Amino acid sequence: MRVSMVVPSLMLAVGAATVAPSIARAQVGLGVGGGFTFPVSSLSTTNKTGYNVLAALSFRSDSFPLGFRIDGMFNSLPTKITDARTLQVWTVNANLVANLVNMTSKPPVVPYLIAGIGWYNDKYHVRTLGSTVILSGNTSENDFGMNAGAGIRIALGNSSLFAEGRYHYVFTPRQRLQMIPVTFGISFGN
Repeated sequence: MRVSMVVPSLMLAVGAATVAPSIARAQVGLGVGGGFTFPVSSLSTTNKTGYNVLAALSFRSDSFPLGFRIDGMFNSLPTKITDARTLQVWTVNANLVANLVNMTSKPPVVPYLIAGIGWYNDKYHVRTLGSTVILSGNTSENDFGMNAGAGIRIALGNSSLFAEGRYHYVFTPRQRLQMIPVTFGISFGN
């Protein structure tokens, strides 16, 4: 087993064990959002800024600073080279979320850190350019990856608005996929 997979898996397991008692008293939330995805490193030489869509299920407690979030995200990044292919990345991540303020006082604005591991499916959709067929079909690959970032939540009764940016690093066999989705959304229920 690769060290790159063992270390993050152990970190998540230790974090989940720490969070488990507070999850029993947790508030459950459902979030949706969308925004911009910026390619980073070698990906930025071949792909332009694209967009992302997010759906998240979160568990957190006011009595404990760590929470847990499972999210699915879709990212689409058009190519710079031709108009013939678009990179699409589907992700499913398990994340720890650390509130940076004391939640017992119910502050209206909460900054947080988020980090996790996940499954990434990167797919290139290849299509025609005008009347010329460049290539036809799709290529797809499943890989392991990590993410880390920061965000802010603004309370709206039992819901909250959020904005966050996360750096995603995907361990692909060829070039490493690196991107930063910046997402804006709303979370219902916590």
